[in-house]
Amino acid sequence: MLECVNHGLFYFHIMDSTGFDPSLPGIRLIQSWIREQRVLGIELNDGRRLDGRLAWQDPHYFALQKDESNDPILINRLAVLTIRPLA
Repeated sequence: MLECVNHGLFYFHIMDSTGFDPSLPGIRLIQSWIREQRVLGIELNDGRRLDGRLAWQDPHYFALQKDESNDPILINRLAVLTIRPLA
């Protein structure tokens, strides 16, 4: 379910936690990349790019595992512009 919030001139769509639909093609594609342990490049809204493998996804976050780190980096879905396979 999407909730539309009016903040002055801008409208923001907020997805509640029940809005995670694994039947959507984008969710299924990302799940296949997680299963295959594909190396991905994630471009963020601020222009930075993070590379690594996704460990999991939920309605709000991606967990990106970088090779040099034991702990994943949590990336808010709203901060992501693009996700691309690198290998």
